[in-house]
Amino acid sequence: MQLNDHSPAFPLHEGRSATRSLVAAILFGAASCLCFTGGGCQAAKENLRADFTDFNTIIQQSQNEQMLLNLVRMRFREAPLFLQAGSLTASYENTVSGGAQATAQQGDQSLVGVTGNYTFSSKPTISYTPVEGQQYVQQLMIEIPPQHFGMLLRAGWPVQKLCDLLVESITPSGGEVLSARPKSPSHREFKEFVETLVAAEAVGRLSVEKRADGGFDLKVEDKTISLENFRLRSLFSAMFEAAESIEVPESQRGWTVPASPGDEIHVRVSTKRPTDAIIAIEYGGWHYSIANDDIRSKDTLALFMQLCRIQSAAPAAPPVLTIPAR
Repeated sequence: MQLNDHSPAFPLHEGRSATRSLVAAILFGAASCLCFTGGGCQAAKENLRADFTDFNTIIQQSQNEQMLLNLVRMRFREAPLFLQAGSLTASYENTVSGGAQATAQQGDQSLVGVTGNYTFSSKPTISYTPVEGQQYVQQLMIEIPPQHFGMLLRAGWPVQKLCDLLVESITPSGGEVLSARPKSPSHREFKEFVETLVAAEAVGRLSVEKRADGGFDLKVEDKTISLENFRLRSLFSAMFEAAESIEVPESQRGWTVPASPGDEIHVRVSTKRPTDAIIAIEYGGWHYSIANDDIRSKDTLALFMQLCRIQSAAPAAPPVLTIPAR
């Protein structure tokens, strides 16, 4: 941000000396610079507040786009790649300058000119690190721990959503293994068991409690089942399952297997970027997006993002890739 130069001039009577004129000019110039500085500081504060919001929005948008891009990659049987935001630094610079000059003229007056200038600039940089090695395994490949499932449930995520996306099978106390796979003989019993959880949740009779040994129990009405009896998917597996229902252009259907029915996330494909999308990315010459009014898909994307953050490790240092934000 830059304030324009101001060059006021005021007359001095002939009887005053050039020295007094110059002194007056300097004093006036100093006062003008103080005015510029005061106004400039207020402008700098406003820019800092705006930058904070902009940085937050940029990082959130880029992370959401990255998640959608990886889901589309998995639909086409490509390995996902995640970049983890490691740090955000911003340098700010304030510059205040001023000048004054006195000019003697013939006649009864002399002129004094004063100039002032204030400049404020910022140079933000966001550092990203590829998720690789053990960090990749921890974040994506290892089964989601039961405590993370319990944490999400206690945070308010609906049990139906968590079971549909994250649960591979459940073994009720003293019972057989109930599989979430549609073609499994026990799939019907799995659905019935989840329905009991949903019904208990609806009347406030579903809760998660921590045991003395550090494990977690799921309280369903007057029954208790250990969360260790839930076999959970990895984040990679959950994403892969959800990606199976992503639309594929007619010309690219030979690039992947036919879509599997699923309603946890609906990713549309179009030749142009849609105007009603909350998030959209370009891949293979096509635009993939999630509609703003598609609450179910937005919830699924948000759950994947939250799990990705929960299971992420501290970013490695120094950063491998540095990208200017502006």
